[in-house]
Amino acid sequence: MSASSDWTNPLVPAPEPARPAHDHAVEPVGYDLGDVRLYEQPPVVMKTPAPPVPAALSDQEATAGLVLSLVGVAASPFISFLNAPLLGTGLIICASSLRDIRRGVAAGRRQAIAGIILAILGIVLTVFLQLYWPSGMPQITVNR
Repeated sequence: MSASSDWTNPLVPAPEPARPAHDHAVEPVGYDLGDVRLYEQPPVVMKTPAPPVPAALSDQEATAGLVLSLVGVAASPFISFLNAPLLGTGLIICASSLRDIRRGVAAGRRQAIAGIILAILGIVLTVFLQLYWPSGMPQITVNR
């Protein structure tokens, strides 16, 4: 048996596939990619967070001072022993509230100013009634 084996015949290499022409630039000939950057992710847009919303300013202190001053003025002709602490407390609370309002910590400027005016008016009215009307309310007598 003298058959020839395939081991003795060398194999002929397969031809290489045709490559596109290349001009040694960034892109192959025939492609027009322009300014497109390959494999680049678009930039991330960072959004700035919204500024915190300030809480509503409270006007409770100014309201309390106004109410105390108003009750003190209303009570000044009738209850002389009660109106002095009411007016003094109303004046102090309204002055403290007005200081907080000027610092920007509280609200209610008109109420605080009205409370201070009423407290001063009530103190003047109380002093006037105690000095010039010492007997308090006039007595009404009925003659029979």
